[in-house]
Amino acid sequence: MASAVSYELLISKFGTPNGVATLDGAGLVPVSQLPNGVFGPYRGQYATSDALFAAFPIGTYADYAYVLGTSSYWYWNVNLAHWVNQQITEADYLLLSVAAKAAVPYIVI
Repeated sequence: MASAVSYELLISKFGTPNGVATLDGAGLVPVSQLPNGVFGPYRGQYATSDALFAAFPIGTYADYAYVLGTSSYWYWNVNLAHWVNQQITEADYLLLSVAAKAAVPYIVI
């Protein structure tokens, strides 16, 4: 009997705050169940980085968008106060401060 009650209690916590995260059909945790600050609003898809800059000259913490011209995600880097490409050359990456490197999930190419 105790195990049935424990199981029912566990099931009641699925998908609730401070409970147990569930997975969607793709095997991912739904955005609604992620804590605040994990990532910011998706700002959309743009043909070029210039189009992104024009649409959002100023971003906020963790904003991101996809740029077709670079085939990559761009993130608002709060330390640089600028949109940055997720893909970066090793030489450019080495020039960034430790804080700037930590602000964006860079892919060094």
